[in-house]
Amino acid sequence: MKKSLLILFVLLSCLSVKSQVVFNSFQEVRDYADKHSASIRISEAQQEVNAIREKQSKSFLYPSVNASAGFNDNITLQPTLVPARLFNPNAPEGSFEEMKFGKTYLYTTSIQAQWNVLDFQKIFAIKTSEFQSEAGKLNTEINRFNTYNQLASVYYSILLAQKSLEIDEKNANVTKIMLHNASEKYQKGIISESDLNRVSIQHLQNEKKIKTTESNLDQLYRQLQGILDLREEIQISDFGTDEDHIINPDFQAVHPEILFQEKQIDISKSLVKQSEAMRYPTLGLVYQYNYNWATDHFMDFSNVNSLPQQFFGVKLNLPLFNGFSINRKIKESQTELKIQQMQLENTKIVKDKEDEILKIQYDQSVADLEKNYGDIAIAGAKRYSHAK
Repeated sequence: MKKSLLILFVLLSCLSVKSQVVFNSFQEVRDYADKHSASIRISEAQQEVNAIREKQSKSFLYPSVNASAGFNDNITLQPTLVPARLFNPNAPEGSFEEMKFGKTYLYTTSIQAQWNVLDFQKIFAIKTSEFQSEAGKLNTEINRFNTYNQLASVYYSILLAQKSLEIDEKNANVTKIMLHNASEKYQKGIISESDLNRVSIQHLQNEKKIKTTESNLDQLYRQLQGILDLREEIQISDFGTDEDHIINPDFQAVHPEILFQEKQIDISKSLVKQSEAMRYPTLGLVYQYNYNWATDHFMDFSNVNSLPQQFFGVKLNLPLFNGFSINRKIKESQTELKIQQMQLENTKIVKDKEDEILKIQYDQSVADLEKNYGDIAIAGAKRYSHAK
């Protein structure tokens, strides 16, 4: 009985422990984001949609084959006026007789093949779909880039907060010792009450700072969970050297948003050509084979009349006038191209300035970090000397 209770207690203890995901480096965080981040996964799924659309546009150049079958019940055969002299030479001039032609039941089957051997619009549509597929890949890189930026901001903020918490705890331990020594000195009459209050206030400030840092750290962890689509708790155990987190500020690379915008211009140019192709002629080949069965009795093929038919045709379409709609469509495409070109120039300027601002912030952060390390070392030495 005791053994069963012990096993039950162990099982309940295991269930009560929350699952936890541990990251030992920022590279592990990025690898996890590549597999689980919703924004990246949605972009990759959209790439599959673009690939399907590209194949779909190419399939329009293939010939199409259709088969059909039908049944007609001619409930009333329409009479037709036939000149009476056709059957009776002695009939009066201008006289007609009513006669009915056809069968009551008509069964039809047909097969039709059509191939547009020359269609410039579809040719340019294929090129447009190829550019759109490439743009989809670049859009995935943009989402990955933005996700990495968010992760880096939160990840290194957590590392700084954890480091700050360690320093705050050390400072609180020092002021705790200082407060204990000051209390003893106050009781002995060595220092005044105001001196004791100053040490007490400093200790309270350090304890308050610890709680604030812990709260900020807790918020950062939850923010990281949101970016990674994680419900489990996260623990970061990054013991890498400072050099592992330093990025070369002189590194130059083309921003994915600029590449994406350049691809949008390629798409717009292709759409202009696609619109202009509406003026071009199209050439198609058509073949059709029909087979009809006509009978006076339903589902009775013993005395049926077979009526086969087939034909082959060539169709040339020349767009001569369309109410100026083609001209307007071309102008619309050309205007959209100008918009994309202006958007590209704006994106280049914005990203260049963002890079310059990041360079300034990076240099300032390095300078502040070096200064803070020096100030912390000096302050720590003073506090420990006071504590003694």
